[in-house]
Amino acid sequence: MTSDPPIDRAVPAVVPWAMLLELLVHIARLPPQGAGLRAALAIAARLGARLDALHVVDLPAAAYTVPEAVPMQLDAVRQRANDAKAVAGDWAALLASRHLEGKWRVGNGDTVSLLAHASAGYDLIVMERSSTMRGDAPVGFGVVSRTVFASSRGVLVVPEAAPVETLGEHVLVAWSGSRESALAVRSSLPMLRKASRVTVIDGSRDEDVGTCALPDTDICGWLDSHGVKADVRRLDEKAFAAPGPALLDMAHAEGADLIVMGAWGRSRLSEMVLGGTTRFLFMQSDVPMLVAH
Repeated sequence: MTSDPPIDRAVPAVVPWAMLLELLVHIARLPPQGAGLRAALAIAARLGARLDALHVVDLPAAAYTVPEAVPMQLDAVRQRANDAKAVAGDWAALLASRHLEGKWRVGNGDTVSLLAHASAGYDLIVMERSSTMRGDAPVGFGVVSRTVFASSRGVLVVPEAAPVETLGEHVLVAWSGSRESALAVRSSLPMLRKASRVTVIDGSRDEDVGTCALPDTDICGWLDSHGVKADVRRLDEKAFAAPGPALLDMAHAEGADLIVMGAWGRSRLSEMVLGGTTRFLFMQSDVPMLVAH
């Protein structure tokens, strides 16, 4: 009687691409340039992530166009699309110089719709926000904020004036216990694990404890279970009246190079009328923000 062969209980080999992070940076103007691009390259290198770029050629608004001008406008759109596609080689060379991989993508249509659709296939979207307000409306109805609302992932919003000398070395997490706050923290986990220092400013209220925004209502314990050691502090009671300025002051005072926070915990109409943390930081922050709604 022969014995059964031993059961092979070896752990399956790890597939190299299984844990690969994929980032998408929106390139608003050509040639590719600016703080958003610098931030995307820095974070891709820090995380060992793939970095794709998307440039959108907007279509003209037909409702405001005389019929005779349509052929000329379509020709202009095709030329802009061809010019954008020609940047693919430069993009490949830029990534190769940083030992990164990724592709150059060109889309035709509405920027927000295309980014929101593409976001489902990426771990993080990177967008630059203009300091002159051309890139976004002050009350939160512009391209960047609409993308935050529409996308299914966290969005790294990089102010045009951000120096981006470092990114993700010291992360300041603005924790409120809200669903938006939990989504932002979840999206930022790969960056938090790589950070040299993580500071959590806990602004949650006692009445929020029962909402169970995370599997563990203790944010410090939840982060620790994910390999993130954080210094957790309560938001000063005096700062509750104006948390936006207080958070930005703390980020500056402690040298934080990234703020993680939920976006628009209340309606945009309320923020327009009453003001709010998201609106203030979108308008005033010179520190990149990883936000989610």
